[in-house]
Amino acid sequence: MKRCRLRFAVSTLVVICLGPWAVPVVFADLLVGSNRTNSVLRFDENTGELIDEVIQSGSGDLSRPGGIAPGPDGNLYVSSNMTNNVLRYDGTTGAFIDEFVVADSGGLTKPSALIFGPDGNLYVNSQGTNSVLRYDGATGDFIDAFVQPDSGGLTQPSNGLVFGPDGNLYVNSHMTNSVLRFDGATGEFIDAFVPEGSKELAQPAGLTFGPDGNLYVASHGPNPVLQYDGITGQLLSIFVPADSGMIRNPTALRFGADGNLYIDSRGNSRVLRFDGTTGDFIDTFVAQGTGGLNAPNSMLFFTPGQ
Repeated sequence: MKRCRLRFAVSTLVVICLGPWAVPVVFADLLVGSNRTNSVLRFDENTGELIDEVIQSGSGDLSRPGGIAPGPDGNLYVSSNMTNNVLRYDGTTGAFIDEFVVADSGGLTKPSALIFGPDGNLYVNSQGTNSVLRYDGATGDFIDAFVQPDSGGLTQPSNGLVFGPDGNLYVNSHMTNSVLRFDGATGEFIDAFVPEGSKELAQPAGLTFGPDGNLYVASHGPNPVLQYDGITGQLLSIFVPADSGMIRNPTALRFGADGNLYIDSRGNSRVLRFDGTTGDFIDTFVAQGTGGLNAPNSMLFFTPGQ
């Protein structure tokens, strides 16, 4: 049975059902990693207006942020792609706390997406070793290569890392044009959920399960966002077609509290909003270059202190 909790935010009552997967449907700031300015920007989730540079450029020696994740302690965890480590920042102020995963720990190379798993530990895509590494969620100590190098043909896992409704781990395999599924408890390869050779998908990046339970995949190919059946992996639709909203090289994608889909358009440094049911373009939520935004490649709805 799902457990539901009630929460108040901006005078609005929100009911959140906590099932085996996380769909961000709370009222929160929108955080966007600005890859080429080595910072994380914070935007108002209702208007898209810049609030501040919550993690300032180079704080803690941050270099090319690859992923952002909320921690169980209410703080922010950011992978630093060029320094091969994971940094921790205060969830309210954005101040640097510490190097949570030390450089090269467990062979970590070019870290990108990261997520805290159901076991409370931290999982990180290690692009340079074609693996997913696991770290103690309290200490940052290396535990193991949860997904072994090259398992299932995994090649350059980047921005796609999510635990699905079935409790298993889904990872983008950027260079084989596929999405792979691994056992959520053991890390063993299960199958290619979206197999190589699916002509619609090219260089997959971000992954998210929507409120409908289906999988949405950002693609650097001609079809920017694809929708797959969350149980079978069958293609359901080209959810966001080419050039919709002038989308260019989408990398991260998230559903917001309004039920719509937010996508970072890395190629022209914007955040775009699309109807969460139809995929129709709504607006440019964050205009090109706002606050110095440059090559965004990670995104998170986050409530400070939660």
